[in-house]
Amino acid sequence: MAPTNGGRNANMHEDTEDRRTQNLLNNEASRRKVLKGLAALGLAGPAAMAAIRTGSAGTLHAFGTPGNLTDGIARIVDAAKVPELDRMVTFAVTGSDLPWKDAGFSIEEGQSVTFLLGGRWWIVKDLDVWVEPGLAFFARIGGNAPIYNPMSNTGTMVAKRAGAVSVARSIGDWVDEKAETVATPPEYYIQEDGSHIEGIALIWKGDPLTGLRGLHAHGDVAGALQAEIARLESEPPVPEGWRSMYQTGNAGIFSTCAPGVIGCHVHKNACLLVRDVSLPLSPDATIDWQWNVEELPSMAAEDELLTHDYLSMAVAFDDGQDLTYMWSAALPEGTVFRCPFPRWQPLETHVIVRTGHGELGKWLAESRNIHDDYHQHIGGEAKRIVAVWLIALSVFQRRTGLARFADIVVRGNGEEHRLT
Repeated sequence: MAPTNGGRNANMHEDTEDRRTQNLLNNEASRRKVLKGLAALGLAGPAAMAAIRTGSAGTLHAFGTPGNLTDGIARIVDAAKVPELDRMVTFAVTGSDLPWKDAGFSIEEGQSVTFLLGGRWWIVKDLDVWVEPGLAFFARIGGNAPIYNPMSNTGTMVAKRAGAVSVARSIGDWVDEKAETVATPPEYYIQEDGSHIEGIALIWKGDPLTGLRGLHAHGDVAGALQAEIARLESEPPVPEGWRSMYQTGNAGIFSTCAPGVIGCHVHKNACLLVRDVSLPLSPDATIDWQWNVEELPSMAAEDELLTHDYLSMAVAFDDGQDLTYMWSAALPEGTVFRCPFPRWQPLETHVIVRTGHGELGKWLAESRNIHDDYHQHIGGEAKRIVAVWLIALSVFQRRTGLARFADIVVRGNGEEHRLT
């Protein structure tokens, strides 16, 4: 069968990207910049070259060009004079900033602050690989956890304590949930590639939604105000009994879409949803679930860093290891590999349990013996199962992933935990 025009165009695009990448690597200065960008993610040597070969280009921008967001919102605030707004503060996070910096304001316990974020954070600028500012941005109060991440370019934080607000950026860099330090060495964490987050903090003395509606009546900038109004009006809460991991926010990625059913809609962002459990890793330990995956966030094999976008069910153990059961776009069922993201490579093992597009849109039942999978694929010293995770990632290719999960049950040693 002759290839379609779409196929020829796709092949031409891939050939163009391959030539572009090779030209970059043939230029020594560009090559050093590319490899440094990958090294900031912990990649070097063959792993870096593999990531380069799988790089993808991006086209979307967050809220316009630098300065437009700040100037435009400032004009609206000045014109609207809404009574709910206490004050507006601007800030910036740049590649030269070590994790936390003072945002220039303090808030009281219970007070709300809305963040509007512009800019972009480069992973590898010469390959046009970047993430939205809302994915990389974090805030905290009083110099302590918990940390806040909107996982979108707008978000509203409610203060759990009084104190000074500080801001930072991280793409999976935090060592632990305290977020005091990053695992990435300073020489790689500090970037001079134009990465930046342009931030606005709207600090409220009244209801944020009412205040945002009042501002929006006087205008908007690239839809930023409308985006946060829509989020506050309609973003669903995290499913009951679950929580987002400290490395990511949720931003409505996972939600209860029907009784006993957790829906997932991921697009250019990521969430790791946690359900704490405590169960011996006994020989009869199993996990069962049903899922209906409608769209996969990757179009290629997910075992390379820059195509590592996926949906999965995961089990975490008391030795820090975890097993993730993935539906792959291209890898054969039964494939097992360590996570290509350096921060997670020592900790996470992926097992492909479904592959391809033929069964998308169907409810399918899965059952795995956790004990056998752990000892076959990890072989560590774990004694207990400590959590079940739902994972959705679409950071690198910035595609959409859609799925629903139901009837999640963990059993073993005479115990049963129903999680949906």
